[in-house]
Amino acid sequence: MNGILFGERELRTIAERAMRAAKGDQAEALVIGKTVSLTRFANSAIHQNVTSREAELRVRVVLGTRRATATTNRLDDDGIRRAAELASDLARRAPEDPTFPGLPAPRPIPSAPSGYVEKTAEATPLDRARAAKTLCDKASAVKLIAAGFVATNVQEIAVASTLGTWAYAPQTYAEAQIAAIGGDGSAFAQRVSTDVTGLDVEGAAAEAVGKAAIAQHPRDLAPDTYEVVLTPYAVRDMVSFLGMQLNGLAVEEGRSFVGGKIGQKVTGPITLVEDPFDSRSIPRPFDFEGQPSDRVALIENGVARAVVYDSVTAHRNKAINTGHALPFVGLPAPMHLRLEAGDKTREQLVAGVKKGVLVTRFWYTRWVHQLRTIVTGMTRDGTFAIVDGEIAHPVKNFRFTQSYHEALGGVRGASKDLSLLVAGEQFGLMTSCQRVPALHLAAFTFTGSTRY
Repeated sequence: MNGILFGERELRTIAERAMRAAKGDQAEALVIGKTVSLTRFANSAIHQNVTSREAELRVRVVLGTRRATATTNRLDDDGIRRAAELASDLARRAPEDPTFPGLPAPRPIPSAPSGYVEKTAEATPLDRARAAKTLCDKASAVKLIAAGFVATNVQEIAVASTLGTWAYAPQTYAEAQIAAIGGDGSAFAQRVSTDVTGLDVEGAAAEAVGKAAIAQHPRDLAPDTYEVVLTPYAVRDMVSFLGMQLNGLAVEEGRSFVGGKIGQKVTGPITLVEDPFDSRSIPRPFDFEGQPSDRVALIENGVARAVVYDSVTAHRNKAINTGHALPFVGLPAPMHLRLEAGDKTREQLVAGVKKGVLVTRFWYTRWVHQLRTIVTGMTRDGTFAIVDGEIAHPVKNFRFTQSYHEALGGVRGASKDLSLLVAGEQFGLMTSCQRVPALHLAAFTFTGSTRY
């Protein structure tokens, strides 16, 4: 391993010091190392280049059925000791929780494809600047302004417990985002890859610039219910919201659209899988409790099949722990979602629409009604009218209020290519990713228009 990584030995040493300093029946140490390198550009010029290298420790201490955690980014002996002592003191003061089963016992972690690529970890500011130049030059060539970033990320996750748990994995990913902006319209593109040498910067530039060129001077289109073609960026938003409900806690609390419906049809003909072993994703075979993560078919051809669990929700619901604990949050969630591909090109999806709307991405989306999966938000960066199977002209952005799972009840087609996208972050840590296609949906309700 190179100097960018803290390395398994160093993180294990930190974890062991924390567990020795903890005073309780059980203790767990989660250590996360991050090196984030970011090159930002705006007005078609680089304006920021930064690298941040840091690590943080979370100590969880258990006393009977009481538990508490403390977090620190001071990883010298004194900082580790203080965090362990604070967690121990808080655990003594915490209320008892008779539903808490204690820390999970260690289980074997299966092998998985590596999510770490040395060339990504070793990428230089010059490498990122060259990628940013490609994005900016493509936009400037047609008198558009480019804004966005190119980033390379290295993260390490290590989990240890006094019960004998030990899990460690490094991961890398490179990401490029561009908004190509004209006088009266914009377009967006994003690319993600574990290997910086495979990051499709040219493709991102061509997508954003090509779409922005035809996005200028959008026309009014009356809000209504339309057929839609959603690019993967919009599909990611839908899958992310549904993923929040495909877990044991959401079912337990009565806010999941699959609650009481396992084995029943809940969407149209889609298959949604949680797959931490997907080599085309950013794989990691364990969760943030150091438990092995299972591949779980959540929705299969429209039928609800399962939800994911962490140790606590599995215990309360007499279910199997699928290994899907998030860091710091205390709830389970899928972290490697894949919406299975269809058999059409994106052009064929558009060609199948008589009258509808092409949506590049959603923006500022928020829950309205969780149980019914109703979400409100806006379209952004490339919204177009589709007439007789062709993109006719750009339209002004819409506001929408729509049940996501009901919209997925009208799936008419999916693209045969999947895009890898980052789907969730916490405190600068990438916690979830997705591979999703473009979709053709029979109906999506737009409730208003916006000048944004």
